[in-house]
Order: sequence, then structure tokens, then C-alpha cells
Amino acid sequence: MNPEQQSLDDLSGESEFHSQENVKLEDVCEFMMRGKHPDYVDSSNIRVLNQKALRWDEINEEHLKFHNPNTDMFKNRFLSKGDIVINSTGVGTLGRVYLFREDPEKIFADSHITILRTNENVIIPEYLYYLLRSPHYQDEIQNIAVGSTGQIELNKRALAKLEISFPPVEIQKRIIDYLGPIDEKMGINKKINTNLGEIVQHQFKRRFVDYEPYDVFKDSEKGKIPSDFRVGKLPELMEIVLGGTPKSDVEEYYGGDILWAKAKDVSQEKDPFVSSTEKAITEKGLSESSAELIPEGTTIITARGTVGEIALTPVEMTTNQTCYGLVPQNRKDKYFLYFLVESHIRRLRSRTHGTVFDTINMNTLREQEVVIPPEEERFEFNSNVEPTLELIKQNQEESKSLRQLRDTLLPKLMSGEIRVDDIKLDELEVDSKV
Repeated sequence: MNPEQQSLDDLSGESEFHSQENVKLEDVCEFMMRGKHPDYVDSSNIRVLNQKALRWDEINEEHLKFHNPNTDMFKNRFLSKGDIVINSTGVGTLGRVYLFREDPEKIFADSHITILRTNENVIIPEYLYYLLRSPHYQDEIQNIAVGSTGQIELNKRALAKLEISFPPVEIQKRIIDYLGPIDEKMGINKKINTNLGEIVQHQFKRRFVDYEPYDVFKDSEKGKIPSDFRVGKLPELMEIVLGGTPKSDVEEYYGGDILWAKAKDVSQEKDPFVSSTEKAITEKGLSESSAELIPEGTTIITARGTVGEIALTPVEMTTNQTCYGLVPQNRKDKYFLYFLVESHIRRLRSRTHGTVFDTINMNTLREQEVVIPPEEERFEFNSNVEPTLELIKQNQEESKSLRQLRDTLLPKLMSGEIRVDDIKLDELEVDSKV
């Protein structure tokens, strides 16, 4: 960055606008209601948004449910462009916010989600979305939640009384103009990664599930398989590592540089790699606990919470005891092993209507039988897909940097500490490390 360029810290100055103070959320919303409980069916053209599907920055369509079209549903619970939805129950999910920037296909919110529709003459939906997802208001939302440790809830009345502040609409629009392109680029990266991931999944399925390239087969306990394949147990290809947790009351164990994944960090990922973790630990925390380092390219599988979710480690890192690390015996197997486990879990889910296990332990993993191709077949697949997976990882890293930039700019823009006219987005730098 040359001397004439301004860093983020240099942009602070006298506020260019005056925020309205202490306005209740209910006073700027024309509609604020919980969704409705659906009449569930296995499939229909009416989708149901639930707390599992509502993620930061996206709706995970794999977790959407379906509503019986013969059962009436309130029209005002169906979602449309400009609607803001907030997860309103659940430890780890409460407070997640999503904005529908376009009209979705037919979908309504269930009773665990609150729907907000703003008076756009007062506050623009995009601005309220950015406001509610900011660290300050996320803390406020957590503070008004009620309930026990196992199940907390965001009461609609308490949310309605949440006090917010915001600038005039013209300033809101200018702030959105700066933040919008960042979200747009992250959305592009997400679409690219989804397409690339589907291509690799298709390659794996074609070769190792449908066996399309092969002509000679034999009978096995898994049905007919290629003649040089065999049935074996997962541990033949990997070492199983259970995570651990440093003592939570020892401050010097936390805040380090070692990524420490929990089940929540894995389950909220839609891309193959863990892009970030809520917490990181120190070398001291690692050495004085049961946590173990697992190498880059390890498949992590969740053992509690949303059981059976998987992701790859982008760097050497560690996990807590809600996850297992499936460390490949051979590095040339790392991507094959990931797609093998993903395919196996997908098959189990299809047979059990979405539920794989209530929990996973060492014995559960050791007992899983899979079809194992010869080493040269596995290594060839890994070599073929590695450039694609590396590109996916790069896109995730870029999106993480953009997210950091947005989340750094957001509170400064909203407080007026940074003047929107002073920002040159192409000159701002953020840490791009995973």
C-alpha cells in the first residue's frame, strides 16, 4: 500500500450523519411474526425453512422440509424479496439472520423462525439485515434470549422491544452500495464452489458408486462390485482421532493461532473445507489438554449435535470432542477418503429418512463397511480432483477475507466513524489466512 492510500484505521473521523437513537425494532417493521408449524410430507412443491437450513449468508437447501399442499397455510408466512428471517430457537443457531435479496421459490418459515418486514421509508431491509448481524446486535439478541442451557428461545415480544439506531435512508443506501459488492462476490464464489463440488461428486459417484468404467464384477456382501475392489472397514484407510477441550476457565489456553473446530463449525459449512472456527487455542492449551493436532486434508466428522456432517481441514488444526478426525493413512488418499465418507453417509441417510446415528463413537466408525478400490485407483482419483479442490479452497479463503473486510467496515460505517466517501475498497487490506 503506497503512502497516499488510507488504511482502515486512518479513515475514522467526525460522523457525517446523525443516527436515530433508541428506536424499537417493532416501530420500523410493518410485519414481525413467528412462522407456522407445517404439515410435513416427504416431498411437495412447498418448501419449509427451518433453523437447520437457515445459515449465515445462505439457505442450505439440503435441510429444507416440505409442507402438505392440501393443508392451508397463512399467506403472510410465505417468504419474498426483502424479508429478513431470524433463527429464534436453539443453542448455536439462535440469532442467525438471512435476507432474501430475490423472490425465492414457494417457501414459508416454520415456528422456530421470526419474519421481519420493514417500513422501507424508514429503514431499508438490507440495512436492517447488516445491523442485526453485526457483533453488537448479535450480543443484544443473545442477551434477550430466554430458556435453559439445552434450549433457548428468542421471545418475539422481547425482540420487538430491541432498541436500534440507524441513519437516514440516503446514508443507508450509500453504506449498502459499499457492502453489497462484497456480498455479491462471496455469492459468486459460493456458486462456483457449489458447481465445482458437484462435478467432483459426479466423478466419484460415476467411478466408485455406479462403477461405470468397469466391465468385470464379482459378488460381495455389498452387492456386485468390480472384480479388483473389495469390502473392508473404514479404519483400513485412516486413523481415527477424537478431539479434546482445554479447560475453559484458563484464559491462556484460548485466543491463539491453532484453529479448534466444534461440531457447529463443521455443520454450518456447505463447502468442503472448514473456512473458520469460532475459537482458536494456544500451544499451551494444546499441550495441556487431550486435543490433538490433525493434518491438512483430514476429514472431520461430527459426533454430536447434527451428527454425520463432514468437512476437510484446510490447514493443520484440532477439534473438540464433538468431532472425530479421520486422518488418511496415506496423503494420496485424502480427497478420496472425504468423498468415500460423504457418499457412505449420504447412502445411510437415504435409507433412514435423514437420520444416520443419534451419536457417533469409535466403535461406530470402526464398524462401517465400505467398498475399497485398489490403491492405484484411489490415488489416480485424488490426483485428478486435487486441482479442483485446491481452487475451492482458494475461493473459500477469498470469501473469508471478504467477510472479514465487511465485518470490519460494518460497525465503523454504521457509527459514522468511517465516512463512506473516504473508502477505496480496492485499497483495503485484510488478513487472508485461513
